[in-house]
Amino acid sequence: MTTNYKHDEIYHLFMSELQSSYLKEGAATSLWSKVCAAIQQEAQTGNKFEFLRWTSLNDFSVPEEWVPDICYAALQKSSNWSTKWFPLTRETKVGRPKDFSKDFGTSPILVQHAYHLLQYEEATSSSLVDCDVIFEVGGGYGSFCRLLKNAGFGGLHIIYDLPHVLAIQRLYLGLSGYDEARHITGYEPGGHRFYLVTEDTLDRAVGALASSGLRVAFVATWSLSEFPLAARERVLSPFLDICSRYMIAYQPDFMGINNVEYFNDVQRRRPQLQWMKSETLPPSSYLFV
Repeated sequence: MTTNYKHDEIYHLFMSELQSSYLKEGAATSLWSKVCAAIQQEAQTGNKFEFLRWTSLNDFSVPEEWVPDICYAALQKSSNWSTKWFPLTRETKVGRPKDFSKDFGTSPILVQHAYHLLQYEEATSSSLVDCDVIFEVGGGYGSFCRLLKNAGFGGLHIIYDLPHVLAIQRLYLGLSGYDEARHITGYEPGGHRFYLVTEDTLDRAVGALASSGLRVAFVATWSLSEFPLAARERVLSPFLDICSRYMIAYQPDFMGINNVEYFNDVQRRRPQLQWMKSETLPPSSYLFV
């Protein structure tokens, strides 16, 4: 449990980072530009111990009605419920995540993230946790990073996101006691770290990973399908040549963009990979490798 003194120190750094955050033109859709502005504003008056209840973070700490019943039901029906999925869905009090009526020990977003992992493992008969690096596009407030660490991932978890959201992730993961890697060049596996990447530092991360020989997994649950087309190509294109595993979730369309056509094209661009499409979370789809 983080002490009040440590919390105040981490929160002070968060406020400083947030105040200096800004969006480059074309980096986000109008929706996400508004979300970032709302985060910046609400941080001035919001309860610092309950930041996951801020209205501006509603899309990250999702309400229960956004999580289909199939998610929790599938976890409970798994033969590994008591030994794996029940422990992995135990929530922390950091930020005061939203309640989940079917199980007061977890939260809607954690149930959703565990369901993603369950579907991936059942579809591919493999795991993300034995990779060296996980590159996550749009990391919410850091819940999936926490889940994968608890599932046994002991490598480098990179999150690429908008600056305001990265500040939230650094706050949450810092308060959770996780260590942040300060450099990516020369990284060698050995102990869990998180590393936050912006538009300005993306090329450096790509270059370091491309020459590393490390096993890299690409994760994007709805985030990539909510990027402007130019912005999603900016991040996806180089990683199609780097990653060997993919866990992508996307909705059929977003703000006029046909995501079905887009992700069909993604599969055609790497035909040597054994892409698997799953419809276990309608109307959204999964792409797995």
